[in-house]
Amino acid sequence: MRTRAEADVVVCGGGTAGAVAAIASARTGARTLLVDQYGRVGGMASAGMSFLGVSDAGGRRALGGIGAELFERLEAIGAAFADRPDRQVGSVTVADPLALQHVLLTMLVEAGVQFLLHAFCADVLMEGRRVRGIVVADKAGIELVRARAIVDATGDGDIAARAGARFVLGRDRDGVMQPATRIFRMAGVDVEAMFAYLREHPEEMDVPERWDGSGYTAEDLRHTSVVMDAFPGLVAQARATGELTVPRDRIGIETGPVPGVVTINATRVHGVDGTDPEAVSRAEIETQRQMFEVSQFLRRRVPGFERAWLLDAAYQIGIRETRHILGEYVLTLDDVLAGRDFPDTVARGAYPVDLHDVHAGAEVLGRAVGGGGVTLRRIERAYGIPFRCLVPADVDGVAVAGRAISATHEAAGSVRGQAVCMATGHAAGTIAALSAKRDIVPRSLSVASIQQVLAAQRAILFAGSVPP
Repeated sequence: MRTRAEADVVVCGGGTAGAVAAIASARTGARTLLVDQYGRVGGMASAGMSFLGVSDAGGRRALGGIGAELFERLEAIGAAFADRPDRQVGSVTVADPLALQHVLLTMLVEAGVQFLLHAFCADVLMEGRRVRGIVVADKAGIELVRARAIVDATGDGDIAARAGARFVLGRDRDGVMQPATRIFRMAGVDVEAMFAYLREHPEEMDVPERWDGSGYTAEDLRHTSVVMDAFPGLVAQARATGELTVPRDRIGIETGPVPGVVTINATRVHGVDGTDPEAVSRAEIETQRQMFEVSQFLRRRVPGFERAWLLDAAYQIGIRETRHILGEYVLTLDDVLAGRDFPDTVARGAYPVDLHDVHAGAEVLGRAVGGGGVTLRRIERAYGIPFRCLVPADVDGVAVAGRAISATHEAAGSVRGQAVCMATGHAAGTIAALSAKRDIVPRSLSVASIQQVLAAQRAILFAGSVPP
């Protein structure tokens, strides 16, 4: 087995949380290696979806630091719309996905991050209860990468779990997980014709009002974006005839900064365990089938889509939930909805509690729903995420970032949002870098030292602490 030179910090996963974690680690002074199984960075942030909850429903900014810088750079080159209030989800920020990949990669290179792409984090090297490195599989074969600290940004908590950390898979009481989805984009859409139809058929539209109570107009679409669920009647008709078999009761549509291009969120596969390769393979195939079925439905039945075509699709299925690594604190739904702060807060979140029906007849947030819907609860006041949620309770040398942090199934419906993943990625990268530089395990760091570095990097930690 080949052994690579030791890094201060190895970040496993270059997605939404991992890319930001790598930048944070390098900027904090650690020799940082980013390992990812693909040849690109950004993960689901580069799939074309809007970023919800950059601010909370009260207009208070929740995402600062590196995530905010990314959007500032994108807006400066005309590749993003500024964050705007939204009655349904709190706030919406939209960016062109290809530009986002480019700007994020530029930030990684500027920070001095080293890369090992097309490599899979397969196992860990342990010394007692401390992770001392990872085993990767790449074109050279099996390699050992030693590190002083690891950021687990795999999404599924793979590194922490292989190191022996305890976790909950899915919902605590029964193990069910949110369904998987493939996001795709369509071009050639006459957005004004689509909205003209929706204005004539308001029962087919679930678009939030603006803060002033007025609705969106075609002119607005040239300067902002709209996130909506639409066409329940058309969907019901198509499902009744067998034309549409996707288990959704409406189509999620997001407009963006590129004229005529919309993002579609409408595929769904239930019962997928993202840690099971057979289940993931099945979902990959099924969501690709559904993608073409939905696109054909839109072309046949929805005004404005008659001449539209498939532009691109996410590089893989979107897994909403798998492992929740157990830290010394488990973030709860009450914490999230109450906008709770903690003395050891290292990140903030404002993405709405977003729970897709886990199966037909499910109970979501105490309400009986069918298998095709989504329950959204906006965050009135951004909540704090404790340091204790990013450090596994019984494994050392690892900081967890992204949707696998210590949270309940319901709280994770908000934690998994892309803006929140950026915030926890920033925190985890900083934690790993400080522990590597001081040669101590993450849990031995003083919270004050972490918060001081994060604040200096313009992260938002507490209500009212918006950086200059």
